[in-house]
Amino acid sequence: MTPSDGVSRYFAGGQVLAAARLFGYSFLILFVELALIRYVPGNVRVFGFFLNFVLIATFLGMGVGLLRAQQADRLRWLAVPALLLVFAAVRYFSNVIVEPPESSSEYLWGVFREVAPSVQRMGIVPVAVLLFGLCALVFVPFGALLGQQFRKFRPLHAYSIDIAGSLAGIVAFGAASALRTSPLVWFAVACAVWIVLSLPSRSYAAAAVATSAALLGLVAWTAGPQPEYWSPYYRINVSERERIHYLDVNGSFHQYMLPLDTASAARYPILEAVRSDYLRPLLLLDRPDTVLVLGAGSGNDVALLLEAGARHIDAVDIDPVILAIGKAGHEQRPYDDPRVRVHVDDARAFLKRTTQQYDVIVIGTLDSQTLLSGVGSLRLDNYVYTVEAFASARDHLKPGGHLITYHMSPTLFVAKKIHDAIAMAFGEPPLVLYQSPHRLFNYTFVAGPGLEPHMGTGMPGGGDQLQVPVQRDDWPYLYLRDRTIPGHYLQALLGVLGIAVLMVGWAAGRELRSGFDGAMFCMGTGFLLIETKSVTEMSLLFGSTWTVNLLVFSSILVMILLANLLVLRRPPRSVRPLFAALFAAVALAFAIPVRSMLHMTVTGQWLVGGLLVALPVFFAAMIFATLFRTRADATRALGYNLLGAIVGGVLEYSSMVLGVKALYVIVAVAYLGAYLYASRPAAIAAR
Repeated sequence: MTPSDGVSRYFAGGQVLAAARLFGYSFLILFVELALIRYVPGNVRVFGFFLNFVLIATFLGMGVGLLRAQQADRLRWLAVPALLLVFAAVRYFSNVIVEPPESSSEYLWGVFREVAPSVQRMGIVPVAVLLFGLCALVFVPFGALLGQQFRKFRPLHAYSIDIAGSLAGIVAFGAASALRTSPLVWFAVACAVWIVLSLPSRSYAAAAVATSAALLGLVAWTAGPQPEYWSPYYRINVSERERIHYLDVNGSFHQYMLPLDTASAARYPILEAVRSDYLRPLLLLDRPDTVLVLGAGSGNDVALLLEAGARHIDAVDIDPVILAIGKAGHEQRPYDDPRVRVHVDDARAFLKRTTQQYDVIVIGTLDSQTLLSGVGSLRLDNYVYTVEAFASARDHLKPGGHLITYHMSPTLFVAKKIHDAIAMAFGEPPLVLYQSPHRLFNYTFVAGPGLEPHMGTGMPGGGDQLQVPVQRDDWPYLYLRDRTIPGHYLQALLGVLGIAVLMVGWAAGRELRSGFDGAMFCMGTGFLLIETKSVTEMSLLFGSTWTVNLLVFSSILVMILLANLLVLRRPPRSVRPLFAALFAAVALAFAIPVRSMLHMTVTGQWLVGGLLVALPVFFAAMIFATLFRTRADATRALGYNLLGAIVGGVLEYSSMVLGVKALYVIVAVAYLGAYLYASRPAAIAAR
């Protein structure tokens, strides 16, 4: 019998409807997960530093739901209070100042303007843990309903439909992001899918309609009165007072959009001070002819560089919405000048692709308030301030050219880390200009030939003697004081594990003692870490943009689907050769540093980098499919796999201590555990 015959037989006799429902629930789960990754931190700012908690919550909720799939008809009603609680909590915390911890080990951005005295304040850990628990609760009923449909097919057929639905969810949400739609549109789509899937039960469909109306009302109510824009990275609010435009992201101040021409500066002392801060390093240099601005934002840097006589400017920013706001709203219209070319791109990616040499490269006040993706702990701007990044900028300077780095360093150790990274890249310490009191930034670092130390003020407060670890591409944590996991993360992770223990104990307490599926659990742990490494390495090679992340996630799902189809067509007789190939692929990826590919052509990077990422994913997917097809209870096996992924999500934080590359070692250990479990006589007999 061919695979197509098998598929036809499974889809006969009403199975098409079951497949459509399975596809629909997979689509719904992935779409809601991505929407929550965008929506929750957009309204509860500090959750932008815990994006992967939504991913972990999805795995936990789905895993618990799958383990309880037999009670799906009862558990489905949990979706009503769970959804309302999540959106009510987001609405409540959107009016609460969630304060970063007073810790010297990490700095979390948060600048709040005009806070009313009545506004409450709370700590970051309880808010993060509570939102995690509520998000996990949302996915329990959907996981159970998914499992109910799963049981109607053979494991790999069901899993293939599941992956296809998830892939469709990613593509659909990617399209919604590209169209710059708002959360009201996202959740309207999700609610419509949920209602359609609920139609077989009139009472449940009526509850879904009523719940959808309520939560969409909460989403509309949470939106503020100011103009609001949703970029792929932030919720952006724009306000204006006395010709100064304020851009807030996720409820916290991010940047000003200012008229910095001489006439405006003459009338407003604050504008004159900001203008002086920007021009101070330029006065030390010859007139710039060609300039690259990384982090151009709403256009302040570009406007002053045009005034300084630049004849060509490449303006680069990762956020298309902030660029659009600057193009439409900046009084000096710098982006309309024919001397300016605007690029929506990641800073590192642009430096790799361009062959242009510049008189001056300006790195604007880049300070992200969100993570690079929903699967890791790296921030969006982490790869901009590494030694390798500054070296790449140095290589694009003309002879005699200079690098200017403006930065708002909230603590002395952050400024010292930037200083030391530039010094290592250029072979000599940069000139340091310190602004006190500060306006938009407090440090300006200038690197290049012909600069005398006496021109600057030096590092204040004994900063020259401060010893800090320098950020490299393997450890790019600019805002960490040392190689450590800060206490607020440890506390939050303990809360996450506590909730996971309670939920899993409720769902599968007896099974955990008598029928633990260790192989599937360890496969989940390893695969989550492989997925994290794939995103970070591809982001380093091709940029930290949302489109790169979308492409990586989609490619991983396509790879899994391909592995399923191959196993369906010709099942491997043993997983041992596949494990051997997997360990070899992981070892190869560990041995070849990403920086060795940075100087390759784009085609070479795609071939070599893509292969290093694809091989571990492919062999892991082949092993999973081979083991999965032998499981008598597919929903239980997939549930344990998702619960293992929770452990992988927690272990990802070890990169703050060990570095990003060391995750491959943990991956190898996880897959070794999977191999040992799969090789046990009891496991073989169970097949």
